[in-house]
Amino acid sequence: MAIHTNLKSLAPRREQYKRNVRLVSGAFYDRKAFPTGEITVYPWDSVLDAWLTERCRQPKREMALWDATAKVCDLKGCDVGKLLVSDAWTILMVSKSIRNNCVVEYTAVCPNCNTEHSESVRVPDELEVSAKKELDFSGTELITLPETKDAVKVKFLTIADEISISERSPELRNEMSDHLAHVLLPIIEIGGGAVENRQEILTWYNALSPKDADYLDRQQGSLYPHLNTDLPHVCDSCGRKFIYSLDLNTDFFRTGER
Repeated sequence: MAIHTNLKSLAPRREQYKRNVRLVSGAFYDRKAFPTGEITVYPWDSVLDAWLTERCRQPKREMALWDATAKVCDLKGCDVGKLLVSDAWTILMVSKSIRNNCVVEYTAVCPNCNTEHSESVRVPDELEVSAKKELDFSGTELITLPETKDAVKVKFLTIADEISISERSPELRNEMSDHLAHVLLPIIEIGGGAVENRQEILTWYNALSPKDADYLDRQQGSLYPHLNTDLPHVCDSCGRKFIYSLDLNTDFFRTGER
């Protein structure tokens, strides 16, 4: 007996519910694949839930979400390693949100009185856009330090960069922490001269004044194109203003919205 359904279309949900999203970076790293800065994102579903659970049992568990990124969007021939880390988070969040009518639900806890607030945010529409790049963006930014006046040219961290940082040997980690690697790896020029090796950039950084070192770190963050997942709240019980940050990690995507 043939099935009877109220579905208006039998097209695969991957196609019916896909979304075209303009990446905050404008996808400057591959203009051929993304001429308008937009990418097609497909909906997350239970099949991907099962895949991610299994993938997290395999070696290099920390790479699972980068593998998932390639599954939930149309890269049009672009290598997933070229994507900015922030673009990958956007793609993953949008994909996950499609499952719930483009909304992410979470519970924010007031740090003052511990009152729980069940909240939701529409993704990406209700997330603040930070450091949006236009389609003619060159891919680098220039930071002039306030005290030395050194002109520092920086690029932005890609998935490939993130993988290289996470796969460093214990010896390299002892020499340069993960945090410091995230600060120094994006630097490609100082004063017009190219960075030639790790020791050179580390020696330069360690000689900076505290003010210049802090400024470099903060400016890199402010120039990095991303959706801001720090969400402002006011507690209904005590009136305390606080920020709740969506913790975008593997567990968030494995277990559903928080």
